Amino acid sequence: MMHYKELETMFADDFSSPIFPLLADYYLKDNQLNRALKVCKIGLINNPDNLYGEFILSQILLKDKNLLEAEKKLKKIVNNSINIQALILLVDVLIKLNRSQKTIQKYIVILNKHIPSHKKVSLYKKEYLNSEHNSVVKSSKKSIKKSTLKVIINNKLATKTMFNLLLKQKKYYHALEVLNIMEPDKKNSHFIKKNKPELLNKIKKRDE
Repeated sequence: MMHYKELETMFADDFSSPIFPLLADYYLKDNQLNRALKVCKIGLINNPDNLYGEFILSQILLKDKNLLEAEKKLKKIVNNSINIQALILLVDVLIKLNRSQKTIQKYIVILNKHIPSHKKVSLYKKEYLNSEHNSVVKSSKKSIKKSTLKVIINNKLATKTMFNLLLKQKKYYHALEVLNIMEPDKKNSHFIKKNKPELLNKIKKRDE
């Protein structure tokens, strides 16, 4: 696994490097919120389209109890990408902020499309979705089909090395996004065939 010192060196050499979210995430997990926040802010100034960086920033804001700012970041992420973790965090934030039931339902429907058997999603559905809300579910499904969602991982980062790094860090959903980006290229077919079933099994086991 890449050592955080290597990440610090890479980031210091190039503030626009798409590697900055991994460094910020290290600081976040080590409870160094100020450092994590500084890295995210600098990284996003130089790499403003990095949604992975926005996701790490939203986690920093949540840890700092800044729900309103976290809500803004999470909405930006889920409206422009497929990020299951961000969707789950957003629903939790919306509930804590006592947002409208219709707003909460909208994001639960998207989660239900991707991970219907997830424990938390099952609880959300039981609490917020029932037969009365069929029209909401149908209309939300239509909007999902029409939308052209981007994945959260930058295309330049979609490599075998990045997949293995994310896998070792147990960032399974992000690793899956890397595979999804790599899949259209036929030269990656053997790698995808070998790793995707195992990864999906890891996700299933962790979410059970």
